[in-house]
Amino acid sequence: MMLTKPRSLLFICFAALLASCTITSTKTKDPVFTDMKKVQQELTGLVTAENINLDGKEITTNKKTRSELEISITNGQNIPTSEDDRKTLGKSIATVVKSNLKNPNEFDTYKVLFVTKVESEGVTKRNWVGNTFSSTEL
Repeated sequence: MMLTKPRSLLFICFAALLASCTITSTKTKDPVFTDMKKVQQELTGLVTAENINLDGKEITTNKKTRSELEISITNGQNIPTSEDDRKTLGKSIATVVKSNLKNPNEFDTYKVLFVTKVESEGVTKRNWVGNTFSSTEL
């Protein structure tokens, strides 16, 4: 009978631990645009950069799904140094992207990152700053 109590206690602890776990999975979700050339023109009108990358994801956490479109601006020229001005530019970039999607409600959030990438002696160093905007605020 003494062995039953420790096993029961162990089972209860394991069940409680399992119930408290957060399970997250991420999969790619490519954005679909009405006119990709128009998107490129509008984005380059806002910012000149070495590269602009769009990376859509669908993230499921404990059976709740949300979608995010990450917009990375690599080595952009004339990126504002003030946080408020950078946030304003980021919001404009996210708005352009959202307004050119076939389904503007396709993504829940838009993350705009301003990436500084420096390569030296075979080593690549990246730093970034950015903001996340909800679809409803764009």
